[in-house]
Amino acid sequence: MTRVLLIEDLAEVASHLKGLFEREKDVQVVGVQGTAESGLTQALADRPDVVFVDAPLQAQGRLDAFEIARRVREGSPGTRIVVVTVPRKPVRADPDKGVDAVFTLPGSANELSALLGAKSSSMAGGLGKGQTIAVYSPKGGTGKTTIALNVACTLRRAGHTVALMDGVMQFGGLRHIVSAPADCRTIIDLPSCALAKAALPETLWEGPAGVEILFAPERPEQADLVQPAEIADAMILLAATHDYVVVDAPTRLADDTLAIFDAASVILIVSTFMDVTLHNVRSAVDTFTALGYKGQKPLLLVVNQGDTFPGAGRAALEQALGLPVVAELPSDWKTVSESLNRKQPFVVAAPNSGVAKAVGALAAALVA
Repeated sequence: MTRVLLIEDLAEVASHLKGLFEREKDVQVVGVQGTAESGLTQALADRPDVVFVDAPLQAQGRLDAFEIARRVREGSPGTRIVVVTVPRKPVRADPDKGVDAVFTLPGSANELSALLGAKSSSMAGGLGKGQTIAVYSPKGGTGKTTIALNVACTLRRAGHTVALMDGVMQFGGLRHIVSAPADCRTIIDLPSCALAKAALPETLWEGPAGVEILFAPERPEQADLVQPAEIADAMILLAATHDYVVVDAPTRLADDTLAIFDAASVILIVSTFMDVTLHNVRSAVDTFTALGYKGQKPLLLVVNQGDTFPGAGRAALEQALGLPVVAELPSDWKTVSESLNRKQPFVVAAPNSGVAKAVGALAAALVA
């Protein structure tokens, strides 16, 4: 269910938009506010999935629609912000300023549905609710964990409910690339019984863009406390309450990794054009074929830093591995390193960068 807040001071326009919202099966209007101040207050308190705010909104002082967008983005990064305008006052979407999309009146139900990012939108085909994406690489240093985080944030900012799980029980990496508190809970705090479902919300930490994260154990020796079946059970619980579950899988092909693959809907294999990485990917694909994964569920390739190897070909890679390449991510050392140092995903910190747009295309390809 997509929760929508409307901030509109003209009763006629508010009534028109509310009527369009009510046609959507998976949309709940949580409020209609007639002033900028009241709208901002509810947006920050309720943190809806989408806020529609009128561009020519009359407000006191400097609190206009774009200031509302900026403040909502700061206080609720996972909220999608759509500015409503009219043809004679065009507005451009600018994620850097908090404006994710623009809806021009009178608009149509189809246009509104697409902007909502709800389950009826174009971003919600293919996999659907409760689907899991295991992000895997047979070689360390390919950017697997960073890609998993940024794909999860991209899906969340498109309006989906998203969980991100650190599947690397020993030396998990997610904790170190987000600003998580030292005392946040981990998978070992999740009971391995019928009480797990009730305990799940308290075990998750709300991370960047509103993605809910289930961390791996904090200390390496605690990894032995988590059995492979418990990892799969946690994925199933997350899939029951989220549209998408993104799992950062271990590099080694051990029992815990295979449990993740068994529970996953899609296996996304991260590679580069480096010879050693390609060799490991070939071996992994052969193993997947022997295990019966190939043909049972989608095995997809994403090539990271694909522009750093002149002459390397996407088509040749697809032919050699027998798998489709769904995306090639460009190298952008400055943007990626800054995001890692600041512990903020680059799709949030630099949404207009080439690598962020490439991850956006990757997320869309995964869904479609």
